[in-house]
Amino acid sequence: MSMSPLRSYLPDTRFSTRLPQWRQRALVTSIALALSALAPASVQAAGFADDGSEFTDDTALPSVRLDPIVVTATRSERALSDAPIAMQVLSRQTLDDNHAHTLKEALALLPNVYLRKVHGKTGYEVSMQGFTGDQVLVLIDGLPITASTGSTVNLNQYMNMDIEQIEVVQGAASAQFGSAAMGGVINIITKPIGAATGHITTEIASNGEQNPSGKEIDANKRYVEASVEGALDKDQRFHARLSGSYLDNDGLSLDHKAWPRLKDASEQSQISARLSYRPDGKGMSNDSNSSDDSHVVKNAQYWLEASHYKEDDVSRFNYYVAPRYLAQQRDEHISKQRFSVGARADITPHADDRSKTYRLSAQALHEDYQSESNTKTQQTITSARDTDISTTLAQAQLDLPEWVLSGDHIHLIQVGGQLQQDKLSQTKNQVSELISDEVSRDVGELYLQDDWLIGDNWEVLSGIRYQNDEDFGGHTAPKVSLKYNLMDASGRDHILRGSIGGGYRVPNLKERYYVFDHSNLGYKVLGNPNLQPETSTSYQIGYQGQLSDTLNLTVNGFYNDVDDLIQTDEDNATFDGNIAVYKYMNVDSAKTYGGDIGIDWQVDERTKLQASYAYLKTHNNVTDTELTYKPNHKAMLVLDYQINDKLQLIPRLNYESKQLVSTSAQTYSPSWWTLDSKLNYDMTANLSVYAAINNIFDVQRDVTDASDYRPIDNREWLLGASYHW
Repeated sequence: MSMSPLRSYLPDTRFSTRLPQWRQRALVTSIALALSALAPASVQAAGFADDGSEFTDDTALPSVRLDPIVVTATRSERALSDAPIAMQVLSRQTLDDNHAHTLKEALALLPNVYLRKVHGKTGYEVSMQGFTGDQVLVLIDGLPITASTGSTVNLNQYMNMDIEQIEVVQGAASAQFGSAAMGGVINIITKPIGAATGHITTEIASNGEQNPSGKEIDANKRYVEASVEGALDKDQRFHARLSGSYLDNDGLSLDHKAWPRLKDASEQSQISARLSYRPDGKGMSNDSNSSDDSHVVKNAQYWLEASHYKEDDVSRFNYYVAPRYLAQQRDEHISKQRFSVGARADITPHADDRSKTYRLSAQALHEDYQSESNTKTQQTITSARDTDISTTLAQAQLDLPEWVLSGDHIHLIQVGGQLQQDKLSQTKNQVSELISDEVSRDVGELYLQDDWLIGDNWEVLSGIRYQNDEDFGGHTAPKVSLKYNLMDASGRDHILRGSIGGGYRVPNLKERYYVFDHSNLGYKVLGNPNLQPETSTSYQIGYQGQLSDTLNLTVNGFYNDVDDLIQTDEDNATFDGNIAVYKYMNVDSAKTYGGDIGIDWQVDERTKLQASYAYLKTHNNVTDTELTYKPNHKAMLVLDYQINDKLQLIPRLNYESKQLVSTSAQTYSPSWWTLDSKLNYDMTANLSVYAAINNIFDVQRDVTDASDYRPIDNREWLLGASYHW
């Protein structure tokens, strides 16, 4: 009989260590050669916590499968395989091995997460299960990131230096996350502060003939990050970390002598500081149920974190004004200040029974985002846009003691709440682009969740969330998940999961109040204060299992039914002179469905192969067409080969199918293949160096085709080094 999901937190080490066999070696060599040497043939075909995810992402010698601890599924610590909701995890080791320095580069490693450029901005947004970035909630330690456009989080604007792991939940599966989580949740978990350590990493890259400098061998991209952390006192009550990163990218140019640039130049820097305090210091007990401790409050932790982000972007392009093209340049200066505080403690109020422990946690956040964007024509400023967005939030959660009805029925109950205020102001040439000078939104939310453990095999996670918005009133969203765990006769786990959840998203401030004035391009987009919230019903089902000691399989399916989808109503434009005027409207209902399959094969003690495929189908119920920018097929093949104890090779093959760009014109962006190859070498116990060739196929969009949304970056050559102490 298998163990109850919460009765063991030991890592799952059922992947056995096997000595390599010559046939396995031959197969590995063949795969490596196929990925690296047969690239041209594939190009022709393209014309048409500790580690891991559900298919684990780490490399270890000897080969074992470790089960990372996650928190996003239930806002409490659980082993990944024990989580009642299907999740994916990107570990710190995976980010380092793949040289992923921004959140965009990290999420590109996941097979069922889609990325696209933010319209009119330097950066990328995320899409999951057919939902846009507006409908996906992005968090840092459970606290939201302010959307850089007033609606969508720019994934380029978070640097990964302090990340422990990234946890991804697909679909509206948890009652603990509210508005904007219809498509799922991405939760960035930062590293706890440990012993006195530090590191510095530096990197340079070149894009060959597309370097704007005109030199094929040139450092077109430069990156450096550093951090230092440790205890501040001998009793280890106070810990602190200071970290910073800097990324300077000169962009891309098809002709370095011409004015336009294919890709914007961008300079980014981020610095953060974190201070934590544990009253118990190094003598702190991790056993919250200890009956020997006479303290009512124990295992208390307090922390304070502050960060500052700065970005400068330069976009150069030509704008046609008959009878000639005019050289234009947009300069945008962005800054973000983020402050957060938090506390957590175990409370045992009953002197006669210290095993009845309550866990109370609370957090608060304030984040300011400012953008100053100037557009110049022939070096004369023709447009000056200033944006200020702020988010203020406080939230708390109480975990009640285990409620044991019998040996086979245990309830873990959580109750929590959240208050949030968002503000937005934006001017163009000192005139407000909003319906009023400043707009705001206040919302309060409450949730109740019960995790019901039934025997050793069954688990039911049910919850309800109530949201009250000052403009839209109250809304209640119920959600329920079911998990069944079976251990077969060989001692291998097979896990089935299913969930049904209600999603809900109120219109953001930009959709309601913004005047997006592009009269120079012939159109405007107006906000609509009469918009209604989007709602959805999400169905998720999945299987995760060990087919053998070295082979894991993950299969997931989903179906989402969406009502009152908010989009720009392109079919009912009005005209102000020659200017087309569009409005945001609740114009659509839609459905999205599909699934993904992943295979994780530990070929031998040094070699791991991962293969994954994701299918996505969308349907606009009003126009009877697909939703735009949603490719139907995506595939990924990754070989992680530890050549010896010091040298690691990671080739990664990516495929994405064509995608609909315009419903009226029925234009599609072409499908594409890319191949990236990473090489990591540990010179000493403290010093490592690495190299990479990204986009070996040199697949790139055709700038003369407005419907081409293939990758904007050409082939990139990269060198880096990292020193830890």
